[in-house]
Amino acid sequence: MEPILLKNKICTEDIDHLILKGVHDMDINADKKKAIELEATKLSSLFVNIVDYHMKKGKDPDASYAFQIAVNFNNFTEQYRQVFVENYKNDVLIGFGLSAIWMSILNGLDAESGIMPNHPFKREIATCLRSISEILDNKG
Repeated sequence: MEPILLKNKICTEDIDHLILKGVHDMDINADKKKAIELEATKLSSLFVNIVDYHMKKGKDPDASYAFQIAVNFNNFTEQYRQVFVENYKNDVLIGFGLSAIWMSILNGLDAESGIMPNHPFKREIATCLRSISEILDNKG
């Protein structure tokens, strides 16, 4: 699959494909895979909005870009928290699977971005990963 940031346009199907690929790599039974896929795709459109905004405005970031990308990542993190907590209470495996999928997508995006560490997009990816780790540590 082509790296996300090298595409001219990104859509939820691109992210859903990454989720599906990650879920199929998991060594768990089929019903758990399906549940993780279903829950992880709930966050796809929010994530696409973040990446799309970055692709349009990230080459020349200004103060409004930095603020908006932070708001977008914060919204994503809060939605992730809601989905994680709901699923973790019902099935720990689904909660951790959801985390594994999104952390791998974020780490992959961070690795492929090729931008300087002080760029707002890169900082917000790191903040989002840290927040997901804290959510995992605190189980919500």
